[in-house]
Amino acid sequence: MNIFITGGTGFLGTQFIQELINSNNRVYVLVRSLKKSQALLNKIPKHQHSQIEFIEGHLSDKQLGMAKEKQRHLIGEIDAFFHIAALLSFDFKMADRLYEVNEKGTEHSLEFAKDIGVKAYYYISTAYTLGKKDTAEETLHEIDQEFNNPYEETKCKAEHIVMSYSEQMSVSIFRPSIIVGHSVTGQTDSTFGLYGFIKGLEIFKKRISRVGNVSGKKYNIIGNQLGTQNLVPVDYVCQVLMAGLKKAKNKTIYHITNPNPPLNHEGLKMIGALLDFPDIQFNSREDTVLTKEEMVLNEFISNFTIYVNRDIDFNITNTQQLLSDTDNKVLKMDNEMLKTIIHGYKKQDKTPILI
Repeated sequence: MNIFITGGTGFLGTQFIQELINSNNRVYVLVRSLKKSQALLNKIPKHQHSQIEFIEGHLSDKQLGMAKEKQRHLIGEIDAFFHIAALLSFDFKMADRLYEVNEKGTEHSLEFAKDIGVKAYYYISTAYTLGKKDTAEETLHEIDQEFNNPYEETKCKAEHIVMSYSEQMSVSIFRPSIIVGHSVTGQTDSTFGLYGFIKGLEIFKKRISRVGNVSGKKYNIIGNQLGTQNLVPVDYVCQVLMAGLKKAKNKTIYHITNPNPPLNHEGLKMIGALLDFPDIQFNSREDTVLTKEEMVLNEFISNFTIYVNRDIDFNITNTQQLLSDTDNKVLKMDNEMLKTIIHGYKKQDKTPILI
């Protein structure tokens, strides 16, 4: 098959392209600059380089910034279109930019896919388009609800845009939760989510270590010890996407989530061991008075803690059906897998190239 991908040089995109190539697909990758292509090629065996074609462009217009000649060349040639590219920021000051990339960029990608005759379009969204609810069905969520940040809002609205094209081509939406490293190797190039949380703790530890011994003193993170971290390994996400390529249905949403996510205190204990910083704990008591140091700590990790202070029930019926007759099963994360993923933080490239 011929597959077109946006966001191909990011963490998920890079892993997914490797899966596609290993399954003998040809991949067309949209990149803002051809310089971006080298980092991806470095991760692909040379004998497979001929299966990748990089196309310079962007999401700012309906032609994706692509030369007309190149666009004409693609008409009728693309079997499936995966829109992975997105702007990930929880900063309310970035609301306008998030709208331009996540909503308008998605609309532009849909228009482009329609114009070149794509048969199937797959949108990679986020499991957190549910806003502040604690249950999520595999259906569209309301766009007029309250969201935690503009990222969630723009991804939710983009889902509605995607579904509006269901009469013109087959459209499917995939909603991963917090994407983390490979379940077997721990490999990651991500600095967001779990790894942003770990990095925040690491920076905090270094700061307080300069002024004295951190050992023996407890530091409180405002959060529920029995809350959960809905982590999904990148290889599992890719497995679901590969299954979707074969049999995803039109106008259907698939949650790529963890049905048995680890508890907060379990993950924090492993992170503390990794950083040699065991004296950190979740504290959900409303009357807790934070020290100045703890206020700094909680500010460092605030973007992540809004997602671990909840215990969300994600319906995965559609995903279970998608995987039912494949070699892949619904995710089962045990403590050994969680430890491998957390320790992947120390192995990662500290200067990753991301979309």
